[in-house]
Amino acid sequence: MQAKVREKELAIKLRRQGLSYKDILKQIPVAKSSLSAWLKDLPLTAREKEYLQKRRGVNISHGRMKAATMLHERKLDREKDYFMDARREFNMWKDNAFFCTGIALYWAEGAKRSQVFAFTNSDWKMFSLFIRWIERFAGANRNNLYYQLYIHKLYASEKCEEYWASKLQISTKSFKKTVYKPSGRLIKKRPQYKGCLRVSVPKSSGLLYKMKVWHNMLAQQYDSDV
Repeated sequence: MQAKVREKELAIKLRRQGLSYKDILKQIPVAKSSLSAWLKDLPLTAREKEYLQKRRGVNISHGRMKAATMLHERKLDREKDYFMDARREFNMWKDNAFFCTGIALYWAEGAKRSQVFAFTNSDWKMFSLFIRWIERFAGANRNNLYYQLYIHKLYASEKCEEYWASKLQISTKSFKKTVYKPSGRLIKKRPQYKGCLRVSVPKSSGLLYKMKVWHNMLAQQYDSDV
């Protein structure tokens, strides 16, 4: 009985110091229900409440830090796999002119700072070539890609989405909402202009990483040939 009294007195003392129930239970091995009964009528001062809140914040921060570390380690493992695959694939296809052409096109017109593999151009022939490259070397079907047209508002009535869909042999259902750019002109300076089309590959962070590796390997190959 005396032991229980001493445990209760210690629990009250620790609570007064600002410790949480979890921290107190680490020092006093009793049931949580017993601890709650001992402390239920014990009011906390404003300072004690502030201290407990700060401790909870620290615990959350530690948890988030641990989760972030785990995610970062997983990302590094994935990138290591992508790097090894990219090197193997480059060495397998480096003598294929179409493969190298696609790398050069993306190097010039592809997205570098986004998190997705995306290519933008206004020349439908170049665009069609790159779509075939994606199908050949990324293993994606052109009808499963995302397309978005960027064009001046002046051309909005010309149904340019249908023009691109016809040239690329895809459905207009694959198009996201067209982005219309403001124009200060009232007259079309380029009547044949059909806008710039952007294609992006879904879930393509790995492909984007490999493309960066291929850029470097292509540059190194030609540097060594000079």
